[in-house]
Amino acid sequence: MTLVVRPYSEGDEFAINDAFNRIFGCNRSIEEWVWKFSVEGAREATVAAWDGENLAAHNGGIPAAFMVGDRRVLSLQGVDTFSLAALDKRRDWKAAWLDVMDFFAEVIAPQVEAPLLYGFTGPNSIGHMVKRCRWDAAEPRRIPLLTRAAGTGGAKTLASRFYVARPFSENEPALDLLWERTCDRFSAAVVRDADHARRRFSGHPTARYHRWLVTRRFSRDPVAYAVFRTDGGLCRWADFLWDAQHPGALDLIQHLSSRLALQTDCHQETMWLDGDPVAEDRLRAVGFEGGPDPSGVVRVVRFLDQSLSAEAFAPGKVYTTMADADLV
Repeated sequence: MTLVVRPYSEGDEFAINDAFNRIFGCNRSIEEWVWKFSVEGAREATVAAWDGENLAAHNGGIPAAFMVGDRRVLSLQGVDTFSLAALDKRRDWKAAWLDVMDFFAEVIAPQVEAPLLYGFTGPNSIGHMVKRCRWDAAEPRRIPLLTRAAGTGGAKTLASRFYVARPFSENEPALDLLWERTCDRFSAAVVRDADHARRRFSGHPTARYHRWLVTRRFSRDPVAYAVFRTDGGLCRWADFLWDAQHPGALDLIQHLSSRLALQTDCHQETMWLDGDPVAEDRLRAVGFEGGPDPSGVVRVVRFLDQSLSAEAFAPGKVYTTMADADLV
């Protein structure tokens, strides 16, 4: 047995997607894999270990601009990370996953000049990611999950009546201005500009995203945006960003979410929210509640440039929504 660890090559996606479905009990189509890895540089940052034509282990990489303090750097998000050693009862593949993760960090990341690696992992893999793969630049963080039963909130406030919302298209330049106005509120975050929204929420083969841009009445200046995904009985806040000087804009977003949940037969509204205590307090006041995600999923981080600020990744400081994961 000779394992070969290498980057993605055309045609690998069929074996990779089949293995993903076996490992995670999913039924993801090849079209969704193509969409997910259509981000520029994603396929080149994807690594797998092969035993001949048999896939042994895999880790995908999704490039994204990341703000850390006053720096903007390229990050790679580790996604679809798995080993087939246990499932296929191949003890000789046991080291393949670690080989893949080492190749990802020590070969791929330097090649693309990405000094920051991050990802979300389940409770059974935390020890492997932190101790063996050295994704230990910050304390593993369970992201708060907030929920609200559909129909139990969402009334319009007086403040929200000074704002209007309109659907936005795949290319919305106003998001660049909104990010510039709001990014100073966060110590670290994926850059949420127009390019990010286009890459993240356009072209999915099955998911429907409801995208809203909020402005003051009689103005075109953006003060907030929100993206919702409705399926499986859930209205999920996939992403949102708002100017905290305009609390009525957030009031309007939660009103839109409440109406959308009822219109699409959802029984619950749900979101990840971390790094924005002002938004959390305001949303809890209108019926959202919760705590650390009960699934046990945590964010793990590795710095390849030790001058990056670990303090920026202290618990509760990284702005995080469901858009930062790769499955919503």
